[in-house]
Amino acid sequence: MAAHFPKSVLMVSLAFGSWCFGQTTGNPSSTKEKPSIYIDGHDYPQFDPVSNYAWFRIHFPLAEGTEISIGGDHYRTYFADRFNVPIQFKQYFSEKSYLLGGYQLEWDLLNKGSGRPNPTPLQEVFFGVGHDIQPSWSMEARLVQPVGKQEFHKVGFPKGKTRLELGTRLKF
Repeated sequence: MAAHFPKSVLMVSLAFGSWCFGQTTGNPSSTKEKPSIYIDGHDYPQFDPVSNYAWFRIHFPLAEGTEISIGGDHYRTYFADRFNVPIQFKQYFSEKSYLLGGYQLEWDLLNKGSGRPNPTPLQEVFFGVGHDIQPSWSMEARLVQPVGKQEFHKVGFPKGKTRLELGTRLKF
């Protein structure tokens, strides 16, 4: 008789087995390994029952100095509820400086107060440059251009306008 396991039990078993068999025994080699897939993100504290901002990224290194990432950003206030999915390509051209480019989709989850998500996402392409000031501190500048027909616009910006985004990230 075939046993039926819930998918969650199977996934936990596979993850645990992978962890157990992936442990290094003896002295690890002194050669530097290529970085593997890594995840980063942050969820800001909630100061009221509605507002929140959280993000995550899954990074896939392709070669030395080259990676692709995919992620999600959730932004919610009393007046907006948005979910953004960026796909980004990043290529270092020096030890600390890099070029980036990508594509992102954003959904309006409030959909003008109708209570259901807007089925047509806002589509945007972006490109820019970044610099790692220190190992835990980076800065980026990127140009973002909406593409296609838009039924809504980025919160705080006029519909269909190109914008310059400047940002910094501290890791601790």
